[in-house]
Amino acid sequence: MKLTSPLRSLKAWGSIPAETCSRLYGVEGSGVFRRERNYTQLCKHYSPTNPRTSFQQSGRSVFKMAVSGWQGLPVESRQGWAHYQNYHRHKPIMSGYNFYISRFLLKGSDPGPPPV
Repeated sequence: MKLTSPLRSLKAWGSIPAETCSRLYGVEGSGVFRRERNYTQLCKHYSPTNPRTSFQQSGRSVFKMAVSGWQGLPVESRQGWAHYQNYHRHKPIMSGYNFYISRFLLKGSDPGPPPV
C-alpha cells in the first residue's frame, strides 16, 4: 500500500511496531517501510522461512569451512589473495576475501595459495 500519512517521505525506512501501524495506517500487525521507485511503501512484516533441508545444511557447512579457512590463513597469504585480485582485475571486481571464498566454493576444498 502506498503511504498517505505523515511518514510517507522518501527517507522513511525500517519497521514500525504493530500499534503504531494500526493507529496510523489501519494495517493489522507490524509493518516495514520499503522504497520502490519514487515512493515509500508500507508492507506487512515478512518473516522468511528456513526449511533446513539437507542440501541447504550442506551448503552452509561448506561456506562455514571456507570462512574458517580464510580466518586461518596467515596475513601474507591474505595479502596475496588481495594482490592477485587487484593485479589481474577478475570480473566481477571483489576483495581478496570474496575471491578466496569463491575459489573455495568452486573447488569444494581449500584452494591453497593464491594463483601466480
